[in-house]
Amino acid sequence: MQNKIGLLTEDMSRFAFILRVMGLSDLAQKYEQLAGKLRNDQSREAVKEARGWVASSFGRGSSSLGDRYVYRDGVIDEALNAEYETLLQKLTDFANGA
Repeated sequence: MQNKIGLLTEDMSRFAFILRVMGLSDLAQKYEQLAGKLRNDQSREAVKEARGWVASSFGRGSSSLGDRYVYRDGVIDEALNAEYETLLQKLTDFANGA
């Protein structure tokens, strides 16, 4: 479990970087804080709380994280957007208990 959490926190930190590129700095900061918390506390309860928060962070409807794209200079950044989608799927899997 510890190694999986370590990889997860790396993914959260990278996701936070991409969120900043997207102009979502407040959400990025929360992901970084959560990653730090999980690095220090990998208890079952901490992981459960993290899953709940991650699930709630996705939002719903047209402004949800799943409906967004990564733009740079007014154009979709294909490479960064692909990474964003991969990380979003990993975080979705985590939120769903995988």
